[in-house]
Amino acid sequence: MKNKGRACAAFLSLLALLPPQATAMYKATTETGADALDFIENRRRLERENMLTDEQQKLLADTQEMAENLRHPVDPTKASPMAFEGDDLTYNEETGEFVAKGKVHAIQLDAHQFDAPDGPVQGNLKTNDIEIPGKAHMLQLTPGQSRVILDGVNTVYNYRTKLGTMGEARGKVDHQYVTGKRFEFYPDRIVVYDGTSTKCGAKSPDYHLSARKMTIYPNDKIVMEHVGTWLKNACLFTKKSHVVDLKKKENDLELPRVGYSKDDGVWISQDFSLPLFKNVEGQAHLYANTKEGLKSNGQIGWYNRNASYELRYGSYEDSDDKWIKKEPSFVYKYARPLGKTHLNYSFDVEWGRWHKKENDITSTHRYYGLTLSRDPIFLGGGWYISPSITYSITRESYDHSKLDGLSWSLSTVKEFDSRWAMYATYAYSKNSKETSLFDYGVNDFTRQFRAGISYQASDRDRFVVGTSYNMDDGAFKFNKMDCYWFHDMHCSQFVIQYRHYRDEKDSVKFRWQFTPW
Repeated sequence: MKNKGRACAAFLSLLALLPPQATAMYKATTETGADALDFIENRRRLERENMLTDEQQKLLADTQEMAENLRHPVDPTKASPMAFEGDDLTYNEETGEFVAKGKVHAIQLDAHQFDAPDGPVQGNLKTNDIEIPGKAHMLQLTPGQSRVILDGVNTVYNYRTKLGTMGEARGKVDHQYVTGKRFEFYPDRIVVYDGTSTKCGAKSPDYHLSARKMTIYPNDKIVMEHVGTWLKNACLFTKKSHVVDLKKKENDLELPRVGYSKDDGVWISQDFSLPLFKNVEGQAHLYANTKEGLKSNGQIGWYNRNASYELRYGSYEDSDDKWIKKEPSFVYKYARPLGKTHLNYSFDVEWGRWHKKENDITSTHRYYGLTLSRDPIFLGGGWYISPSITYSITRESYDHSKLDGLSWSLSTVKEFDSRWAMYATYAYSKNSKETSLFDYGVNDFTRQFRAGISYQASDRDRFVVGTSYNMDDGAFKFNKMDCYWFHDMHCSQFVIQYRHYRDEKDSVKFRWQFTPW
């Protein structure tokens, strides 16, 4: 770790060459409604992450057969806690001790599996211990604990107390590919010393975090101490501690992002976060492009599971390349499911000074919004419907304007098969670029229709075409078309976006981003 720490400063100059951060949840950046297909992409990624390997499926089948047919050698009324195979086996019925030599395969009833290619394996059926001094391959599918696939040495484990250790190991814990000089297993956590973690499964990962100590709490969080953020063999920066919230849909990995657009030219961005107090965090988004230079923002916020308070300052960009400067702005958000229903509600407030550089307008912007939405409704035959309704009030001090009323949308999605999908959305919004003082974060028109199609050409290539239409005059008037090509490369993704707008010149965007597979 000391050598890695020294290397960090030497590679800071590589920031301009590096791609964006990995997220576990996919979000489309589009003004043509292609984000209606996001939940399909996220579901496919989740299925891919949770898919059991052939080896894991066999372990579950073997433990089921073991529970039904294999009796305890001391108490035949119970299932045997362990079954093992080897080239040379010995067992002492009085002490419970056993020794297996040669190639050894051991299965425990709690869905643990140990393989030793060279042996020996020794243990005790009465004390529930197993010890593998040499190389060992470990599988863990115990309910309530992390899924584990590890290869290491000097393994000791007790399947009654769930305590154990393994040295010089590498493999996978839940969705994280990990390495470490020493692993410690506990009923509620796994502790890794001098280890690394990444969601990139390559032998030489494109990116990873290193930590002097890493504590993994299943389905909760990963607490890391003395952390380094790496791209290949380049350390970008270090921090004293870092917490990865596994309950979040997004990964907290902080890496630079690069891209190109007609409006900004070549751009580079970097996100940083710093825990300050309990539930309080400072965040900075550094952004620079070749046309306008530095356009960054920062915020301090208080966060818990359902609510957040943020104080924001700086330049912010929406999905339509529109910029606004907040000087500063206070943002409050509360969101949660409505009881045990499939309904969700959120309350949003923003109050602050907004400045638009293009027309030199500064205004005290006040927004209040209450939204009720429904999880996608499956109608059968691959059809989904997603409704949403919002009541909002927007006030501006610049022109003393007030916009209030209902906005709503209804999106339909059709999955034809594993390759083809389409969407259609009708949206009515009281706030639009034609009615609002600022054109940031609002729809183009009051009434808008969006539709598009997605085609998965191969395991590595996906194409999307999205369109939007102006319906304010009661007729379909073409407005925009977005064409995307998503190409997966190793543990990153290259995205090309071609935009054709009715009243603007065509443009092309490129971005390179890390992906969570």
